[in-house]
Amino acid sequence: MLANREMEQINSEALKALQFERLHKTLEWAYSKSSFYRNKFDESECDPKQFESLTDIEKFPFTLSKELQQVSAMDLLTLPLSGVARISLWEHPQPTVHMYTINDIAANVEMTSRVLTAAGVSRASIVGLLGDMADSGLFDAQQALEAIGAAAVPLSTDYERTLKLLEAAHVDTIIGSARRILRLVIQLQASGLEISNFPLHKILCLNETLQNPLKMHLKKRTGTEVYDLFSSAEFGCIGMFFQCEGHVGQHIQQDYFYPEIVAFGGNEVIHEFNCMGELVLTTLTAEAMPLIRYRTGQAVMITDEPCTCGRTFMRIITPMSNF
Repeated sequence: MLANREMEQINSEALKALQFERLHKTLEWAYSKSSFYRNKFDESECDPKQFESLTDIEKFPFTLSKELQQVSAMDLLTLPLSGVARISLWEHPQPTVHMYTINDIAANVEMTSRVLTAAGVSRASIVGLLGDMADSGLFDAQQALEAIGAAAVPLSTDYERTLKLLEAAHVDTIIGSARRILRLVIQLQASGLEISNFPLHKILCLNETLQNPLKMHLKKRTGTEVYDLFSSAEFGCIGMFFQCEGHVGQHIQQDYFYPEIVAFGGNEVIHEFNCMGELVLTTLTAEAMPLIRYRTGQAVMITDEPCTCGRTFMRIITPMSNF
């Protein structure tokens, strides 16, 4: 199933044109509205007006994790607080405040809708959201579920409450961090229950990295299909990439993010497909807090090989993509 067939099956030339338009706008917006990026671009003698092709992005400086840790959210913010529609705190890997405009929220919900649909969530699904609903990612998931027409069941972090809802709502899908889901499995066993006794068919794991070391363990413990979602504090969303039914890598939401692969320990951009390097991402539509050439520290390679699901978005492959 596809949530947005026109975009998820867009041809490469149309996608490149869209990326160029959005990337040019993002560079100009960040330079004119963000003190952080205005200083970075000036120091590197980079002018967004000289951006004439997609590869020109390589002339702009990288954004590093340590830089973001040394500045406040207000340094990255591109508009007054009166234009902010949501403020959230992402706690992992370190506490990070993220702000959103109403358009940022709409983009996150659209991306999450694609993620859920690719995992087989439909109008008939009953989806439990395991965690603190102050989590912006889970809040986006709830809105996406409502847009799809699926039933959303906030399970919270309280075990007794979660158990009652699991029993009463007949939840068939759970979204939450791998640690929370594993803890739930252990708590159920301690109460003399097995999660396999519930009508659970699939799990969507929110991970702080692209690789989920608990994936195989969860599959064995729960007997369900497990999909991984990258829950990024820096980007403030959970829908950047998604797994389809093929489970070979993760599709990149290329209309919202521009990916690059950079040589480990260096600045050289690797243009060839299927070569391992560090994933670098630039937001294409983020209004409140755009990120330009953020070095994620994630080891991946990009493949443009056709996917069995029919989507034309490229996929990122990690060393554990086949597990």
